[in-house]
Amino acid sequence: MNQPVIQQARPLNVFQHVPMLNWLVLLLAVLSLATATWLTPHDTWFNHIGKPDFEVVVPKEFGDWVDTGDGSGGMVVSPEQAAAVSSVYSQVVTRAYQYKPTGEVLMLSVGYGDEQLRSKQLHRPEACYSSQGFLIDQLASERIKVGNTEIGLFRMTGTMGNRTEQVTYWIRVGDEVISGPPTDLNIKRMTLGLHGFIADGLLFRVSTLDTDPSKAKKLQDKFISDLLMSVNKSQQIALIGQPLNL
Repeated sequence: MNQPVIQQARPLNVFQHVPMLNWLVLLLAVLSLATATWLTPHDTWFNHIGKPDFEVVVPKEFGDWVDTGDGSGGMVVSPEQAAAVSSVYSQVVTRAYQYKPTGEVLMLSVGYGDEQLRSKQLHRPEACYSSQGFLIDQLASERIKVGNTEIGLFRMTGTMGNRTEQVTYWIRVGDEVISGPPTDLNIKRMTLGLHGFIADGLLFRVSTLDTDPSKAKKLQDKFISDLLMSVNKSQQIALIGQPLNL
């Protein structure tokens, strides 16, 4: 009787698959590089909106408002704060405006960064004021309406000694005013990056020396509305990301 022939299993030679693994690794590396290149922004929003000059974008006189000529804008700025501002912003405009009907004075600060990279991101005013010794109170987000356009902004009160400053500000990143938490800024930056743009950023801040928040709010809202209504569409885009819907 013939005995069945038992064939021994041949050991698997893993080395015969090494070339294929190498090709797979190479392919994945190429795909990763291509994806990274595709996702890397190649333009700035600064170029996209026409390289605005904010000394020109914000007029020195409009409606019932006129620049007093105070280049510091009447604001308290320490040398350390001035150095930080110059390292973050590519353009800074500081002015003081007088409201001719009443003689009241309002302080304006516009800080613009053409590239919102990690080391050059906008500084929120509450952090800047706190670093200079101000106590911050009543920080809250609100929305105002100019024409048919709603703009999200923040208000706060800063107090240092006998100085009480009522502050209103907004932050624009790309084509949008960001009225939410700091994480919203990063989400917007990443969204623009996915569309091939390095985000820019604008901090628009107005303030008045006043212990009455309601009174200051009316004056500041009047300034914001008059300013945005007085400039053209491209200047509105530079300030709030979109032209006003009138």
